[in-house]
Amino acid sequence: MSHPPQAPYQQPYAPVQPPYVPQQKGAGLAVASMVLGIIALLLSWVPIINNVAAVIAVVGLALGIPALLRARRGTHRGKGLAITGLVTSVIAIAVVIATQAFYASVIDEVADSLDQELGTAVPSAGALPEGGAAELVEGAPEEAPSGDLVPLGVPAQVGDYQVTVDAVELDADASVQAANDFNGPATGQYVLAQLSVTYTGDTEGMPGFDLTAVFHGSDARQYSDSECMAVLADDAMDVPTLNPGGSDTFQFCMDVPPAAVAGGQLSIEPTLSFDSDDRVFYALP
Repeated sequence: MSHPPQAPYQQPYAPVQPPYVPQQKGAGLAVASMVLGIIALLLSWVPIINNVAAVIAVVGLALGIPALLRARRGTHRGKGLAITGLVTSVIAIAVVIATQAFYASVIDEVADSLDQELGTAVPSAGALPEGGAAELVEGAPEEAPSGDLVPLGVPAQVGDYQVTVDAVELDADASVQAANDFNGPATGQYVLAQLSVTYTGDTEGMPGFDLTAVFHGSDARQYSDSECMAVLADDAMDVPTLNPGGSDTFQFCMDVPPAAVAGGQLSIEPTLSFDSDDRVFYALP
């Protein structure tokens, strides 16, 4: 008896397992690093606040480094976010360092100029006529005399402007209050100066910014118009830009303690000049 041929031996089928691919986790560190880096970059330009920005940038940097390492190993997502956080944090730190150096140099320059000004004697208050309160004095235009004090109504050169102090009101509380209902009371009392200016430069001038009025009180202190927050009827901030030869009239106010008004002095000077010789003193009523 013949037997059927036997089938060749076959190995049992074994399915091929795919290689194990670990599942990537979230990108929490990368997102936090990016958010902190952007916040630090936005705050890095602001004086004083940029000290906080530097701390935020360091934290963003500390979170971004491990986030990038995890992303490169493939265990976590967010490689692009981590890189963004690192870049913004580094830029923010660089900006903070640069702005801090700039602000420090400006403060040093201002401090040096103040020291020089304090060492410069102010013209004697005895040369001024006695002033009266709440009195508005008009002067007639004429050529400036060769003295330390320029009379009211007489033009004098201050920086790029020919400046005439038309009138000074030593107790201007009522005038300032009437100019705007939202004006609050002065800490001391308002002193109001009305100026007529002509731009003599060769480009363009903004007298409301280019000029500063300072009242030198009899208490040996200075009171600048920049410290007076009142809105005036003819406010210096409303003066238009002047071309060469352009003129306008406006007002400055100063907040001065009442006891320091009598015997005080008024000067007009370029805002960006730190040389006390550039200031011009005007006689008061």
